[in-house]
Parts: sequence; C-alpha cells; structure tokens
Amino acid sequence: MARTNFDFVISLKRPDYRAVDWISKILLLLFMASFFYYVINSGFGNGQYWLAAIPLLIAGLWLYGYVRSAKPDFVVYYRLELMIAALGWFFIPLFDYSQLLGYAYAFMAIAERYIKFPDEIGFTKEKVVRNTFPSKTYQWFEIENVVIRDNLFTLDLRNNKLIQKPLDEAVSPELEKEFNEYCRNQLHFVDIGRQT
Repeated sequence: MARTNFDFVISLKRPDYRAVDWISKILLLLFMASFFYYVINSGFGNGQYWLAAIPLLIAGLWLYGYVRSAKPDFVVYYRLELMIAALGWFFIPLFDYSQLLGYAYAFMAIAERYIKFPDEIGFTKEKVVRNTFPSKTYQWFEIENVVIRDNLFTLDLRNNKLIQKPLDEAVSPELEKEFNEYCRNQLHFVDIGRQT
C-alpha cells in the first residue's frame, strides 16, 4: 500500500493459490511442448538459434521459483515465465493465429499479478483502505465495528457486510489492544458527530 501514511496496516492471510499456479504451469507446459514441436518439425528456421533461449529462460525461472517455494512465506509468481512464453508465441509461427495465444499469455501474466495481490487493510483517521483490485475505501461512518481478537480480523460494515479473516502473522496482545483502542476511538468520534 503506497502513497498514504497509514497509522496501521493489517495483513490478512493469503488464500491458497494452488489452482492459479496449476493453470500457469499447464500453460507453460503447453508452450514448451509447442516450442519443441516447432523445433522438431522446422529446425531453427533461418538459423534463429537464439530462440532456444526462450525455453531455457522459462525453465530456469521455474526452477528458481520451485527452490524458493521451500520457504513457507514465499509466494511463487509465474508472470515473468508467462510473459516470456507470450513473446515466444510471437516468434514461433506454429499456425496462422498463434499470435493470439501470445496475447492470451500476456493477459494471464498481468492477471496473475492482480490475483495474487497481498490482502492488506490500511487505517488512517479519515478512512480505511483495502488493497484489492480495484482498491476499496471505506469511510469511518460506514463501519459498525473493527476488532482483532485471537489473531482474527473482523470488519463489520453498517450495510451488513462482514469481512472476517485470520491475520497473516500473529500479533502481540499489546499491539492487538492498541489497534482495537485506535479503532474504538475513530468509531467514537463518528458516533459523536452523528449525535451533534
């Protein structure tokens, strides 16, 4: 969350991205199989041996992500590999409309960035901002209650919408108390404003 100085930023637990990762892997395997099919059938047409760098880059980045995924807090992104594969579709004239696949792969690379956005909520004295795509801003008068209890974050809106998720990391009881007091004060000022 950038450009605003937040008094508190709460990071919520990330969902499981296994389905998105599998789609990315299948797309990359499809590209690699198509690339090798192209090379076997036509060789490196016109001596374009530099095309061999495309699957090597993809394989190297994929291996790097696999090694780094051993750390539980590391999120593997396939967007760079997908973007390289998108460029590869433009260089490999496998069939008449193979460039359309390049656009589809580029779209998937961009979409993955927004799908794997960190779920963060920033708090200022004026507003609450949720880091989603597009970002959502709530004014304090829209909020009924905000609390962290037992590492579970709850944001209860006045329109009966409830956001409740576990925190990404456990917080100390002191920080939990400080945050809850901060939110209670903001909601108290809103209630005073409504009464006057």
